[in-house]
Amino acid sequence: MGYSFFTLFIISNILLSITICIIVCIKKILKSHITVTTQYHISMISLLAMIAPFIPFQFLKLPTFFDWMMNLGASYSKPSTIDSAMNTTETIIQKTNWLQDFSMTIEQSPFGIMDSIFFIMWLVGMIVVLLMTLFSNLRIVKIKKSLQVVDNKDVLTLFSSCKEKLQVHRNVVLGYSSWIKSPITFGMIRPYIVLPKQMSMFSNEEMECVLLHELYHCKRRDILVNYFMCLCRIVYWFNPLVWYMLRDLKTEMEISCDYAVLKALEKGSHLHYAEVILKFASLAQRTSPLLAASEISSSFKQVKRRISTIVNFQVESRLLRLKSALVFIMIFAIISASVPSLSVLAVNKDKHAFSHTNVEYKDYSHFFGERTGSAVLYDSNRDQYTIYNNEESTTRYAPASTYKIFSGLFALESGIITRDASQLTWDGTLYRYGEWNQDHHLFSAMKSSATWYFQHLDQQIGQENLRSYYEQIDYGNRNLAGHITNYWLDALKISPIEQVDVLKKFYHNEFGFTQTNIETIKDALLLEESNHQRLSGKTGTAVLNTEDTDGWFVGYIETTDNQFFFAVHIQGKKQSGGSAAANIALSILEEEGIYHSASLQ
Repeated sequence: MGYSFFTLFIISNILLSITICIIVCIKKILKSHITVTTQYHISMISLLAMIAPFIPFQFLKLPTFFDWMMNLGASYSKPSTIDSAMNTTETIIQKTNWLQDFSMTIEQSPFGIMDSIFFIMWLVGMIVVLLMTLFSNLRIVKIKKSLQVVDNKDVLTLFSSCKEKLQVHRNVVLGYSSWIKSPITFGMIRPYIVLPKQMSMFSNEEMECVLLHELYHCKRRDILVNYFMCLCRIVYWFNPLVWYMLRDLKTEMEISCDYAVLKALEKGSHLHYAEVILKFASLAQRTSPLLAASEISSSFKQVKRRISTIVNFQVESRLLRLKSALVFIMIFAIISASVPSLSVLAVNKDKHAFSHTNVEYKDYSHFFGERTGSAVLYDSNRDQYTIYNNEESTTRYAPASTYKIFSGLFALESGIITRDASQLTWDGTLYRYGEWNQDHHLFSAMKSSATWYFQHLDQQIGQENLRSYYEQIDYGNRNLAGHITNYWLDALKISPIEQVDVLKKFYHNEFGFTQTNIETIKDALLLEESNHQRLSGKTGTAVLNTEDTDGWFVGYIETTDNQFFFAVHIQGKKQSGGSAAANIALSILEEEGIYHSASLQ
């Protein structure tokens, strides 16, 4: 189980909006120190933040602020209360011998309940905006069909002169159409510049201004940017800050294009160019904009900015270009730093980097049935891993009750409990399960997976000390964000391979802990003995809406001359708890000829 894509997408949008606000503020404050072209380029690189939620930064360690945001909106829900102030309950179902299913009951948070509704609304919104974009492109198709290629020699000569002036070497089609009121440019592979029929009434000087403007769009391949902006509108239709940024980008695209044309024109032609912009400004109000095309016409608000730029035109000084470069680098650094934090896929699929070559891959799918999951087995003597489902074996999941192995160990190391003095008094809170409604010591609490006992230990250790211990043993993502009573249910995550590795280090005490504390936890984990072999381990189960949906069984087998470490993790819509994971693990161990359990069903 984990955070839903849409919940993470919303959180990512909050951070994206903050990033946009920072960039906009910097641009406004430093406007006089940035060239027109740099302003456009800054907006261009800002588009990188738009694709960030879909970039899988698999090995990313997330910042604390983002973790805090996730815990506010986690669809992985909080533990339910049952006639108590405790945050968790566990359903204890008696199985044969030691095999019990300790199920963590959780209820969806309001974020999780509304998640599906919001997701559908998002999809509907995308479909609506997509249809609007397609309708706009259909108009472009009609314009293309109605196109009459220019055959006027004077216009073609002027067109060639403009291409030479801007050093445009692409093959550009020039034509007329009665479907448009102002010049437009479209076409990603083969660009088209289309002029309205009434352009024949314009002077050569005015025509030159128009052709230079449209050709510069072709030279810079602004049509690609237009299509990307269309995609951003579709995906982020609900985010007004994204729309604001895209509208600003469109204006800056035209202004930077104007600036390039002014450089190519004689100084005396600048006012004529401004007049051409004004002529087409009124025409822009008569037709809806073509989203995938570049148009010389603009809204009155955009025209005001463009005319101001034309009137105040000056060739950039070397100092201004230098300051612009520094501002660009600063904003690029801000965007680069924020991009990983915006990634939805990185959070949703936290991965463990595993590159060992001593691995044998086997197919144990017949044991899993309809469930998804993975199995990892390590043979100490052969120094070899046996893995089923490599992808999921390196994916991190909440450890559920398997974390209690180390919660108990940390309490021993902290001196909060000892082997002979580990009993905690039940506070009288009535739980639905009789096994919890009593005093517990470490061994009984581990057997019945009494969550209140380990919550009490964690609270006495303290969150900072716990974090230090998890860092010391390199436990999964070592993330303890959220409340100390349920960090192991949502923030803390570990992969099956990491479960095996941390168990190996625990068994051989590579942590440098007190050996008697290691032996105490080993004794607490002992489940059964058979034919001079010892099975030790811990199950863990999460339940959502009364169904077992996430299960663990981790542990080790001790023989007379070897140790085998294992971890099985499963997920499914139902009957996918710790007992199911244990049955799968025991079946694999039996098939491999390692261990046969009397408890195997």
